[in-house]
Amino acid sequence: MLETDLARYLLALLEIKGVGPGAIKKNFARIQASQSDTEVFDAMRPVIGAADEADWKAALSKAEQYLSRCAEVGIIAVTLGDPRYPSQLIELSTPPAVLFCRGDLSLLAAPTLGVIGTRNTTPFGETVAGRVGRHFSERSVNLCNGLADGIDIRSVTHDGAFLPGVIGVMACGLDILECNLTSKKTAERAGKLLGARGLLVSEFAPGAAEDQNSVIASCRLQAGMSHLLLLVQSRIDGGSRFTVGHFAKLPRKLAFIVPPEEQSSEAVFGANLLLLEGKEGLARFVGLKTSKTMKADLLPLRSRDSYDDVMRSLVGENGFLI
Repeated sequence: MLETDLARYLLALLEIKGVGPGAIKKNFARIQASQSDTEVFDAMRPVIGAADEADWKAALSKAEQYLSRCAEVGIIAVTLGDPRYPSQLIELSTPPAVLFCRGDLSLLAAPTLGVIGTRNTTPFGETVAGRVGRHFSERSVNLCNGLADGIDIRSVTHDGAFLPGVIGVMACGLDILECNLTSKKTAERAGKLLGARGLLVSEFAPGAAEDQNSVIASCRLQAGMSHLLLLVQSRIDGGSRFTVGHFAKLPRKLAFIVPPEEQSSEAVFGANLLLLEGKEGLARFVGLKTSKTMKADLLPLRSRDSYDDVMRSLVGENGFLI
């Protein structure tokens, strides 16, 4: 099956009520083996539910519109099964069936560090975020987050310019420069990132506008894209808990900054202090009653010397050459 045909089928299936990324992952081999519109529909009948052939034709038409829009503005639809699809996403229980990409696709093949934290930073938090970003960018490690205010944007920029190797996870369609899909600030940052040879990724089709639900949903993609996740600074009730919650279910390293005693106020580093308690603290941070479902290992960072531990975990353990 051609990649363009597969993208068309996967996008069409996602238009059918009740069919999501989890169902597509489970039935992917059957979808990929199908050779026509009818065969795909028949292969997915057990999960399609009440949808009929008219619904399927309408879904296919919608998928074709999405792909046409992608071609217009330079968005690449990378599907499950595509050699370019990030292997780390497969570990998610519900990996995006189609990953929309805009920018430098070569970044999909490099080690990726997710750097996240509060929008309401302290000077110490900002300093650490900037230091971490520069350190790993200089060592050819991608930096990944949602380009939000605070820790996110501070970690991926220096003197107002984006660092090399930045992946921005968007909570809207990637025709973000052509349509009013998100805030003006986010759209401007997305444009600057593309100008700096970075990469935008999203699981939302062209034309999809950002809302509160899509922002929370994008946290799953941030977690999946990150070979290792670093929490710089967060309150206990901070939005970082959504990304950390998804990441905690993956067999990866979750690093976090341990603030010096004079900075360790619960008001600004509450989540970091909880993580010092181990997986029980992690469970409380992400709102789970038990830590039994958590696979991530915690990696506290107490000084710059700890960056070597991150590099070994991030690069060596994921099969990249150091």
